[in-house]
Amino acid sequence: VGVGGSGKQSLTRIASFMAGFKCFSIELKRGYGSPEFRDDLKSLYIQAGIQGTPTVFLFTDTQIVNEGFIEDINNLLNSGEVPGLFAADEKERMMSDIRPYCEKLGLPGTKDVLYSTFINRVRDNLHIILCMSPVGEAFRSRCRQFPSLINCCTIDWYMEWPAEALNSVSQRFLASVNLGTEDVGKAVAAMCVDIHISVGDASDRFFQELRRKFYTTPKSYLDLINLYMSLLQEKRDELGTARDRLLNGLMKLDETNSVVDSMKTELGLLQPILEQKSAATAELLIQVAKDKADAAIVEENVTKEEAVVIEQAKATEAIAADAKADLDEAMPALDAAVNSLNSLNKGDITEVKGFPKPPPLVQMTMEAVCILLGEKPDWDTAKKVLSDANFMRRLFDFDKDNISEKTIKALKKYVEDPNYTPEAVQRQSNAAKSLCMWSRAMDVYSKIAKVVEPKRLVLQNAESELAETMAALKSKQDQLKAVKDRVADLERRLAQAMTDQKELADTAELTEKRLGRAEKLTNGLADEQVRWKDTADELGHQTDLLVGDVFLSAACISYFGAFTGTYRDELVAKWVARCKELDIPVSDDCTLRGTLASPVEVREWNIWGLPTDNVSVDNGILVTRGKRWPLMIDPQNQANSWVKAMEMKNALKVIKLTDGNYLRTLESSIRIGNPVLVEDIGEALDPALEPILQKAIFVQNGRTLIRLGDSDVDYDPNFKFYLTTKMPNPHYLPEVCIKVTIINFTVTIKGLEDQLLGTVVMQERSDLAELKNQLVVSNARMKKELKEIEDKILYLLSNSTGNILDDEV
Repeated sequence: VGVGGSGKQSLTRIASFMAGFKCFSIELKRGYGSPEFRDDLKSLYIQAGIQGTPTVFLFTDTQIVNEGFIEDINNLLNSGEVPGLFAADEKERMMSDIRPYCEKLGLPGTKDVLYSTFINRVRDNLHIILCMSPVGEAFRSRCRQFPSLINCCTIDWYMEWPAEALNSVSQRFLASVNLGTEDVGKAVAAMCVDIHISVGDASDRFFQELRRKFYTTPKSYLDLINLYMSLLQEKRDELGTARDRLLNGLMKLDETNSVVDSMKTELGLLQPILEQKSAATAELLIQVAKDKADAAIVEENVTKEEAVVIEQAKATEAIAADAKADLDEAMPALDAAVNSLNSLNKGDITEVKGFPKPPPLVQMTMEAVCILLGEKPDWDTAKKVLSDANFMRRLFDFDKDNISEKTIKALKKYVEDPNYTPEAVQRQSNAAKSLCMWSRAMDVYSKIAKVVEPKRLVLQNAESELAETMAALKSKQDQLKAVKDRVADLERRLAQAMTDQKELADTAELTEKRLGRAEKLTNGLADEQVRWKDTADELGHQTDLLVGDVFLSAACISYFGAFTGTYRDELVAKWVARCKELDIPVSDDCTLRGTLASPVEVREWNIWGLPTDNVSVDNGILVTRGKRWPLMIDPQNQANSWVKAMEMKNALKVIKLTDGNYLRTLESSIRIGNPVLVEDIGEALDPALEPILQKAIFVQNGRTLIRLGDSDVDYDPNFKFYLTTKMPNPHYLPEVCIKVTIINFTVTIKGLEDQLLGTVVMQERSDLAELKNQLVVSNARMKKELKEIEDKILYLLSNSTGNILDDEV
């Protein structure tokens, strides 16, 4: 027996694990009733009685859908048997299944023995643990109606945790959190205990003065500690990032200011260099143009001379070809004579020389040879010539190009003799034939040489003139190449000079642009630079105070949602004073709004219909920052209207627990991430909502799932769940308080004044009311845009690479 959240179920599961018992608990779903409960009891009996598994049956009062469950539990406690649980056929099957166990024990196999053995085995293996809350009338009524709850159970009453236990738990959890110093850590752990106890005292006074009930449990205490640790890390990251962005922006602006003077100096130095480069480039342009003109003239002359040389070469080639054609006429006969001479041997010469009186044609042949060799044309002389060892060499080396006119004239009578032919001579002497051919070839060659010689002289002259012209042309071509090389060098130098000039001009232009951007940046952000510095210092100071400010904010979210504004202010003032006593860093004016809300966000809430008073703004923070889903006490329908306006853009689904298909709507919204608003909640919540309220999500095969009823549903992290009730003073039991964040949206005096003023103005001066609404919306939009622009500037400053003045975004 203990209030919800005191650890009854957690300790039961730990004890079951330590004792080696299997923990069994029913799973509620839509339409769960007595038949389903009895089916679960049958499974429990089979597990304990047939399978012999030591089992703990964990049953809580939140699982009592109807009182028939308690009646079955009462019978189970009283006798170990639930009347009418098994039908006859099921009983037969049970006895059949238990028979091997009975035989093992040596018991008779009668029906009564088998059934009693089954029930006794269930009693031996089954341990029933009931978790009940003493709050309200239900527990008293059930104890009176079902006496076995008292007579057959051992009562273990869970009292409130003592201060020592609370302090031990907080120290254990906060040991891993960096809170500055060890003393501060101990002070925060002690402060957790003070807050928990103070909220309990305030709850008692709340009930005495306003007849409103609110419960604190150990679960609330643990949620406070966990929420504090997560919020502290979140705010440290948030403020650290914001401060780093501001400091980085300030650093970039300081860098810009420091380089402006150097850029001005650099620009001043660049101007004369740029002018000097421009003048040099202009001179080079003139020189290049002049040299190009000179090169064009030289190239034109060379082209003309090349044409003349080509014509001379063609004429020389024609002369050479003509002379060659004439020589080609004599060459076959000469070649034939030379070949014939090559065929002569010593025996042939001896043969001719051996004639005592040579035949007439042999005589003629030798006389012709002697005439050509410059000897006396008679046989005796011929024999001497033939006897010369160098005779053949004289024939081969004969100077055929310089035969005298006298020799040709003396030779004429022989070659013109019709009988003096190689064929005729061959008939008289084969050796003389070759000499005949040689003498005749010399005559032909001499005649042709007289024609060719003038042509050869002309050719020599032409070749000589061509060589001189080619030499002159080569000189002109060399001159042209030199001019072109000079022009090319000048052009290269000009291109380099123009490149250097362009680079200098680009550098000067870039420096001017950088100076312009620097002026815009420094002038445009001069005021912001001062404000950023102040803001960075303020953020640094806030970071130092986060330990206390975030702690009190976590306490507000965990505990004070159900209280009215007066009680909230009293609690916060008491907590701030206590923090200062314990030397915990905390702001003097620490508020939930100042720590966890941004002005832009609050303004948007006001536009969507949230009243502007502090209590309502704090309620908005509780709705959006709490780790548990909000349950809003909303008799005036303010929270309902606000949530509908805020979530309209996200396709809000509005349901009631009386809707027949509300679970199907919930399932589809969870899957696609639509927010859901449940209206008109009573004092008890449907057990089917348990997995959603507990946020019992799990990951399986990479998918985030939640078990809803008897099926697993994909869980979208964008899903949001809101609950509202129109009851002005509902009494929510601790079992409900630990699952949701209860928020009292009952209208405040300030809220009523604002609404009444708005209604009066709308009636009396609707034009002013409309103008006021437009101004509020416009003001909110412009401040939001201003914040976005500042964020963009800081983002660009922090993410700029290289020289920031080169970024034209």
